[in-house]
Amino acid sequence: MLNLLRTGCLAVCLAAASAAPVQAQIFMSPEEAKELGQKEHPKVIQEFGGVYEDPNIGAYVAGIAGRLASVSGQPATSFTFTVLNSPIVNAFALPGGFVYITRGTLALANNEAEAAGVLGHEIGHVIARHSEQRYDRSLITQGAVGLGSILGSIFLGSGAGQAIGQIGSLTGSAYLASFSRENEFESDLIGVRLLAQVGYAPDAQAAFLQSLSDYSDLATKMAGQAGKDRTMDMFSTHPRGPDRVRAAIEEARAWPQDPIYRRDEYLDRIDGMLYGDDPKEGVVRGTTFTHPDLRLSFSVPQDWRISNTPAAVIASHASGQLQFDMERDKRKVQSVGGQPLQYLTRVWLPNLRFQNAESIKVNGMPAATASARVQTKSGSTVDARFVAVQFPNGEMVRFTIIAPSGGLQRIEADMIRSVNTLKYLSEQEAAAIKPLRLRVVPVKPGDTSESVAAKLPFARYKLEQFRVLNGLREGEEIKPGERIKIVE
Repeated sequence: MLNLLRTGCLAVCLAAASAAPVQAQIFMSPEEAKELGQKEHPKVIQEFGGVYEDPNIGAYVAGIAGRLASVSGQPATSFTFTVLNSPIVNAFALPGGFVYITRGTLALANNEAEAAGVLGHEIGHVIARHSEQRYDRSLITQGAVGLGSILGSIFLGSGAGQAIGQIGSLTGSAYLASFSRENEFESDLIGVRLLAQVGYAPDAQAAFLQSLSDYSDLATKMAGQAGKDRTMDMFSTHPRGPDRVRAAIEEARAWPQDPIYRRDEYLDRIDGMLYGDDPKEGVVRGTTFTHPDLRLSFSVPQDWRISNTPAAVIASHASGQLQFDMERDKRKVQSVGGQPLQYLTRVWLPNLRFQNAESIKVNGMPAATASARVQTKSGSTVDARFVAVQFPNGEMVRFTIIAPSGGLQRIEADMIRSVNTLKYLSEQEAAAIKPLRLRVVPVKPGDTSESVAAKLPFARYKLEQFRVLNGLREGEEIKPGERIKIVE
């Protein structure tokens, strides 16, 4: 959370071009598309944690993408490729050739061909001008549309973006929408052809989709939602994703004589890459969120799942949700003299009809709380309790506890205890918080997936996370001498 716009962008502009003409009518000119992409580019960077500032990773990814772009046959267009400093597994494209891939996606890939498959798919969306098509179609049907609604995540479902940090600053839209099945298959086909022309193994794209599907299943399981509808899951995938790519390979009839995978070179490049949350944005360890720069931490119950999104820290449970964020405009806090009760009722939520608004203490810090029944955008009602805390560093921190109408009492006591774990860290405690890193190590004689996974710094599902990270399918086991990814 609390993203900072980074300088020193690693985006690399590469000359590339359009392939076969797109059949759908597009009213946006290439110049207009480029202008729109340039306008939204800084917002994407800010919402996704900034650019990942590792010049070796940036240059390596740009090199892969550049090889694909060089055979696209569209010299009139330039692509801009950016590695985002986000643990989320995602990649997408904006109008005008702006293509993004997260470090979380790079961590999930197991060879260079898989990473190239992700980039090739997104280049396919750009070549076919799918974003421009959606933008024009939305303008016609709705009169206007925020750019966020035309962003296409690579293999994610239609609800993906709602779980990915609520991209509200992208011209007012709050989700990343998926492309149509026809658009996705067309991008698969273009991507497969680009891979084959460069010499990469086209089946790597399907292999990555399988890893992504496994990752999605595990994320759902960890969230306690196994067996439930997954349309709103952050990592929702097309249920036939790998088969979809295999169909594209068959239709493209493309297969290099000596296909390139480059596993060892790829593992060498990502060895040491940041894994999970960047401490600059705060980190989640088990059920505790800690922010070293702001010198704060708090915890939630063991059966709650806590996530650090760009907009807020969100803890979820089947019975409700806890959201933590901070007031970013210090002038608003100063306008009420830093008084939590005045801030809560007059500044933060001035239009709500509160019940039991009162001043309290949270772990010795001045605070205020109030409850209200709130109507959501969908028309349903929820019960909510709000807590504002005057933190020792001068910030006003905020907690929102939400439950279905009539269900707040079931979680309120546990959530108030969580709020009271809010702590101001000492300088030593803050300095001790270090990021996790992806490491590539050889399998030693006697190592098993279970023994290696047991050493990982995860609170739960260690074996499952290890297997997904290394693309290990059911029944597969690690072998002495082979290289694997771990987290330290």
